[in-house]
Amino acid sequence: MPKASDLTASNLSFLFKGSPGSFKTLAAVSFASAGPVLLNYFDKSKPIELTHFITNVLKRPELLKNIEYKVFSAPNAHEYLNDLMALTKRCDYFAVVTDSVTSMTASAVNWSLGFRNPAGAKKDPLNPKATLMIPDFDEYKVETSYITQALDISRTLPCHIIWTAHPLSKMVISGGTSGSVGDRMKITKSNSIVSYGSKVADLIPGQFTEIYHFSKLSEWDQKVGKSIIKGNVSTRAVGDEYAKTALNLPEDFDITDQSFYEVWSSLLKG
Repeated sequence: MPKASDLTASNLSFLFKGSPGSFKTLAAVSFASAGPVLLNYFDKSKPIELTHFITNVLKRPELLKNIEYKVFSAPNAHEYLNDLMALTKRCDYFAVVTDSVTSMTASAVNWSLGFRNPAGAKKDPLNPKATLMIPDFDEYKVETSYITQALDISRTLPCHIIWTAHPLSKMVISGGTSGSVGDRMKITKSNSIVSYGSKVADLIPGQFTEIYHFSKLSEWDQKVGKSIIKGNVSTRAVGDEYAKTALNLPEDFDITDQSFYEVWSSLLKG
């Protein structure tokens, strides 16, 4: 039976969250400087941003050969789970990245819509011959099952696991339902890391040891006489943006034009 004294910082689970363009994908694939990385890519048609950053900014084009990627969307969403399952039998990667869970949940829901039975499905009010393609409770159940399976499989892999997420703003309405005097409607704003169901958004963070919030900061550089964009990583909560670490890391650190993995590794070494 394993003992707590044997615990190390190997094979960690990371959740990188932040707005689009806050360097999360680049941070995730920077693990390629220590070993091969697999990028499961849901966000766009291809991760073209990697070539520019690694070649022109880091000036480490050799790292591109250490990164494999596969693009997923609704038509092949099921292949992602199949590929993860195959890795349980043989995994030669230093890190396996899923980018992003926000787009992945949308793909899972849209994939499940293709299995609707036309005979029993609701019809589009504008086209009675067409099936209504709006997610319902069954699709949300598929989303939950899909994500929990991915998390369970990933937990068994002998490598670092990295998921990225783009928090989405949404309005939460409460109160104002009784009709009595003084019963006012309350509208609040919250952020969700998934596209649809709320259960999955609450479930995911607890499955990761390290949760880092990525942001872009604008600073005035007197030497060049203009504002520059800097990449910042927070390991502690910032306002409503949650983050956490079980490691000896500062509350935030700068990764501007640098390899996240190399900065992170040097901070761990002190």
